[in-house]
Amino acid sequence: MAASISLVTPSYSGDFAACQLLCASIDRFVSGFDMHYLVVGDEDAALFAALAGPKRRVVSNAELLPKFWSIGRWRGRRYSWAPGLGLPVYGWHLQQLRKIAMTLAQESEWVMCVDSDNCFVRPFDLSTVAVSNKVPHFVTPAGITPDRPNHVTWLGNAYALFGLPAPALPADDFIGPMIVWERETVSQMVQKIESFSGKPWWSAIARQRQFSEYLIYAAAVASDPAIAERHEKTTQSWCLTYWEGPALDDKGLADFIDQLAPHQNSITIQSHTHTPADVIRRAVLG
Repeated sequence: MAASISLVTPSYSGDFAACQLLCASIDRFVSGFDMHYLVVGDEDAALFAALAGPKRRVVSNAELLPKFWSIGRWRGRRYSWAPGLGLPVYGWHLQQLRKIAMTLAQESEWVMCVDSDNCFVRPFDLSTVAVSNKVPHFVTPAGITPDRPNHVTWLGNAYALFGLPAPALPADDFIGPMIVWERETVSQMVQKIESFSGKPWWSAIARQRQFSEYLIYAAAVASDPAIAERHEKTTQSWCLTYWEGPALDDKGLADFIDQLAPHQNSITIQSHTHTPADVIRRAVLG
């Protein structure tokens, strides 16, 4: 019997237009899921409320984590602080923590984490992802190398949360725009983090300052044979990403979509390419 599965998308006001498009594309193309959860800060809950629907819930930070106080911006980043945390954290950190908390709080056995700048462009029955009894665990083999210092730091910090040494480089990378998690694995992951650190899981993670939720999950999988047995590595991503290059026009985006492999059903166009939102919307929704 297929596992139940939901979608989880962390977002914030700066990505609202992109998230609107993601939601519209899910409504048009995606089926076979229990619920789509939009996870946002308390300050953004009213803005995102308009996106709620029969199969979409907007969940604020207050429903998932302790109170975080906004302490302003620095170098374009929004920083927040919670008692006992030490140094403040910025928005991307909180989005990662909320993603973990939402996975624990929802009822489906699996979740697919989908970034807010994704767009679905083909029909996708999400239940087909969950027909296997093993969680498809996306991996880029040997994707973490010394010339990627951020990834190297994230990798080391992920294993440190469990009191373990990081694997030797090059190491596998598990970061991507569409990642499937098992709720039970996330539950065991946070229990192990709390047992080792003696702190709430969110505090232990945030105190690292530099981390990747996907590499933390991967460390939990790799370090426990029973958890690893429930997962199966895959190098196939459901998403085709335009990482860099000039802004795409209508023809350029159409040509890019034509490059989708048979197993792919969504695209991500990185914001720094400055591809106009209207171009993406026309290509996705007509």
